[in-house]
Amino acid sequence: MTMQSVATEVERCLSSFVRLCVNRVIRTGEALDKSAIMVASALHAKLPPATSAALRTHFEASLAQLVELVSALAVRLPPQVLRDFAERASEVQIAATLERSLRSAIRTEA
Repeated sequence: MTMQSVATEVERCLSSFVRLCVNRVIRTGEALDKSAIMVASALHAKLPPATSAALRTHFEASLAQLVELVSALAVRLPPQVLRDFAERASEVQIAATLERSLRSAIRTEA
């Protein structure tokens, strides 16, 4: 089985990563970029120590790109804005909206 490209991994994981970040912002009040870093750190910490170097590098590159994508939205979406949205919409709806925005940005860059 061959590894997917980092871009493919990011595309596949974006939805879940955004949901985790939004959840953290709403729970902690941290900025979106800080939440993205903390979520990535928590995921990285769960990587088994016996993971091959190639897989570890691939995983780290994917996390770095996910953090970069989500952090790019932090300037436009301070924590209070996300919490205000959460009062009117579910976290899943907020995450889906952010994900659509990020996917659009990815397509524009390609």
